[in-house]
Amino acid sequence: MRDIAGVVRRARPLATAYTRDGLDPALRERVMVAVSRVNSCRGCTFVHERWAGRAGVAAEDLRAIDLGDIANLDARSRAAVAYAAALAEGRFRKPVDPNLAAGAREHLTPDELAAVDAVARAMALANLSSNTLEDLFDRTRRRCRPEVRA
Repeated sequence: MRDIAGVVRRARPLATAYTRDGLDPALRERVMVAVSRVNSCRGCTFVHERWAGRAGVAAEDLRAIDLGDIANLDARSRAAVAYAAALAEGRFRKPVDPNLAAGAREHLTPDELAAVDAVARAMALANLSSNTLEDLFDRTRRRCRPEVRA
């Protein structure tokens, strides 16, 4: 419930992230890929890597995000990805490392930072939902078909 409330409180920045004046689609997708990787959501990672490619994100950038080696990303992307990943790793309950937060504030406007936070929270909620449904599906399948054991 806390995750849902966190997304709802950030509805305006989340909506802004998808408007023409909001986050650049490539930056937004980099953030989504990073958060889905932190949350080990294979389905979301797969989808958002495809969408990132359509938004113009280079395959080498996606590999770097997958490996957690973001040093070669441009400064804005690096700041946004590192900040969003840190939020997700702390489950949005732990404060982000002050150096990461300062880097994000240096390279992103306050509105962009709010949008990155909102996108990261929404992505984490989607990851949680997807992972939960996938787990329930797998458990049901194993119970209904005992020969399909992991």
